[in-house]
Amino acid sequence: MKHLRLAPVLFTLLFSIFATAQETHDVELLISPVEGRPIPEFYFQPTGLFIEPGSTVRFIAETPHHTATAYHAQHVKAQRVPEGTEPFSGPIIPIGETWEYTFETPGVYDLWCGPHEQYGMAMRLVVGEASGPGAEPVTDFSPEGALATAGTVLNDAALEPENIISHGQVMWEELADESKALMSPEDVEAGE
Repeated sequence: MKHLRLAPVLFTLLFSIFATAQETHDVELLISPVEGRPIPEFYFQPTGLFIEPGSTVRFIAETPHHTATAYHAQHVKAQRVPEGTEPFSGPIIPIGETWEYTFETPGVYDLWCGPHEQYGMAMRLVVGEASGPGAEPVTDFSPEGALATAGTVLNDAALEPENIISHGQVMWEELADESKALMSPEDVEAGE
């Protein structure tokens, strides 16, 4: 009889653990004008996000022509996702449409938008733990690394993996203005 009373409790506990790991999180893909500047800001919102393994991220195109692409060697980029992770990239997402990806392997995932990387459109996901090549600072700002301003965005102190874990998410507005400042071609060539 005791076993019958424990069954609902165990079922509820197991269901809540499974449901927590199966959450869906929304990330908006945005372009926002900046007063006094001819080039708007291109960004993911939130720009840093902590999730548990098995969770899904729904990328929502609020503005046009965005992707969510992994920094992966098979994309001819420096690897900034956990080793063993397959390369992935969403299509160019039409306005108001979404693309989803489920993150299974623990570690840090750095992502970029194909058309807007050089403008700083990059984000960091921490899946369960701060490990892997994405947990290290960006050192390559060339087209094969985290191109131009994407690299400075990913190096912002607000996007340190432990900060993302402790806060759960980091919004674009929390990044330093210097990290979002557009890099010139000369800066990229110099590796700054």
